[in-house]
Amino acid sequence: MKSRLFKIAIIVVVLGVLFPTYGITQNYKKVKPYTWMLGISWNAMEDDGYRYAHLFNLKDSWNLPVFPTSLNLDFYMQKGMSIDVMASYNKYTQGKIINLDTTRSGKAGALSVHFKYSFGFLMRQQRVDPFVFGGLGYTGREAIWPQNMLSGNLGAGVNVMIWKGLGIQIRTTGKVGVIPKLYDPEFDYLHHHFGLIYKFPEMSGGYTNFHKRKYKWGHKNYRYRKPKGM
Repeated sequence: MKSRLFKIAIIVVVLGVLFPTYGITQNYKKVKPYTWMLGISWNAMEDDGYRYAHLFNLKDSWNLPVFPTSLNLDFYMQKGMSIDVMASYNKYTQGKIINLDTTRSGKAGALSVHFKYSFGFLMRQQRVDPFVFGGLGYTGREAIWPQNMLSGNLGAGVNVMIWKGLGIQIRTTGKVGVIPKLYDPEFDYLHHHFGLIYKFPEMSGGYTNFHKRKYKWGHKNYRYRKPKGM
């Protein structure tokens, strides 16, 4: 199940890159892709204690719930910049490697707030929209003592739009402990997400009203134009 989800995620990204949107010459200074973006996703916590070794060891290190247990809300500001909030629930399973140990288990939860920048703004398209983000987060884990941690987060991901505001998002976050210990492999971990997103357009109208005209002094003026590929 876990390896299948990972393979599907890779295929989606590859298809999005091979078939990008065709309208890349639009005046992107007038484009606001969305106002709010809501997402629901699976999350995998990779907390084996190896830090830079054995990355993406799905079988032995990924704690991945059967159902999607993460929610994120993204508020778009301007020019590719947005504020992103992510909340996740997970469960460490005995037998998985947790800080070099396979006997630990327990519930885990995380809440993060990030500043996010989307490169789709520079690429002048929204079909395939890679992004980076950084911020602060809280993690609570029953399998580790002390159980509470504050972290500095840094990550990257990509949105692949399917139809209008509906798309798929894949992201990976590196979380480095700040409190109770700074940069310690016992507390640092990787957090992966894969799921669906929906972009809500500005409140002045839906996707069909992105071409709505405004008249001023007898001249035509468009407030926002619909991004190609949405």
